[in-house]
Amino acid sequence: MASTGLQPTTAVIFRAAGSKPCPVHVFAKGGRKWIVASDVCRILGIRTDAVSKLIPEQERGHATVLSKGSVQSVTIVTAAGFNLLVAQSSKPAAKALHEWMVGEVLPSVGKTLPPARAVEGQGELF
Repeated sequence: MASTGLQPTTAVIFRAAGSKPCPVHVFAKGGRKWIVASDVCRILGIRTDAVSKLIPEQERGHATVLSKGSVQSVTIVTAAGFNLLVAQSSKPAAKALHEWMVGEVLPSVGKTLPPARAVEGQGELF
C-alpha cells in the first residue's frame, strides 16, 4: 500500500487490567481495515522493527498519520497482520487485545464508533 497524503485515523483506547491506557489508531482505506503496527507492538511487547519480518508484505503497508500532535510515517497492518502480531506475544494482554479488537473495534472501523464504554474491563473505545 503506497503512502498518499495524510490518512485520518480514529484513536481507540485499550486498557488491560493493571496497566495504563494505550491508544491504538485504526482506519479504513481501499476496502480494508488498517491498524497502526507500533501501537499494537507497544501493548504486546514486540519490537516494531520486527513487523517486516513477521507480517507478509500483502498484510502490511505504510501511511502518513497525525499522531501525538505531529505527522508521522507509520507501518500499518491489516486485520490478518494484526492476528499474526498477537500470535507472537506471550503477554496476558494479548488475548484481551485480540478479543477487543476483533469483537468491538474492527467491526466499527469505517462507521461511527460507539460511545466510550468498558469492554469486560479489558478495553475502552473513545
